[in-house]
Order: sequence, then structure tokens, then C-alpha cells
Amino acid sequence: MQTAAVKKGKIPAFRSDREERDFWARHSVEEFARELKDLHVEIRPPRTEQIALRLHKEDLQVLRSLAAERGIGHTTLARAVLEGWLERSRGKSHARRRRQTRRPA
Repeated sequence: MQTAAVKKGKIPAFRSDREERDFWARHSVEEFARELKDLHVEIRPPRTEQIALRLHKEDLQVLRSLAAERGIGHTTLARAVLEGWLERSRGKSHARRRRQTRRPA
């Protein structure tokens, strides 16, 4: 039997992954087409390079602890932090270059 939320064309809130899998096994995403929104997703090429990074033992313990709080691996957290820093650095260097080109010679 369908719930009232499903009858209205609303995707229900799921209490577990299993409940969600069971729901989608019985329903088509097309039933909820009006509720869906477009997402902007950037697909990057696969990572191909690897680096070794030496940390102090205490820093590695902190990294592992912070990653555990977020439910991710410590290498995943380290990569995300580094990628964020690189992205911000790229933005700063692009802005600096733009300012330099605007200055009169």
C-alpha cells in the first residue's frame, strides 16, 4: 500500500539505506519528475599521481581524529584540504594577474 506522501508525488524521508533501496525498487524516478531539480556536477579526470607526505605523529593523530568525526578517511580529508587550498591559491593568482594587466605601463 502506498503512503499519502507517495500518492502526492513526494519522495519520502527514509530512515535507512535499505528502506530507500526497497522504495526505489518499487517506484520509478519518473513518478517524481516534478520534484526533481537539475544539479551542476563537474566530473574531473581520475587521479593518476601519488605523493608521499611525512607528518609528525601528533599531527597524523589529529588528522585521523578530524577525519573520523566527519566519517571519512584521513587521506581523503588531507586531499580535500589540499585541493581546497590549491583552488583558493589559483583564485588569488588569477586575481593578481588581472590586477597587474589593468595597471598602466
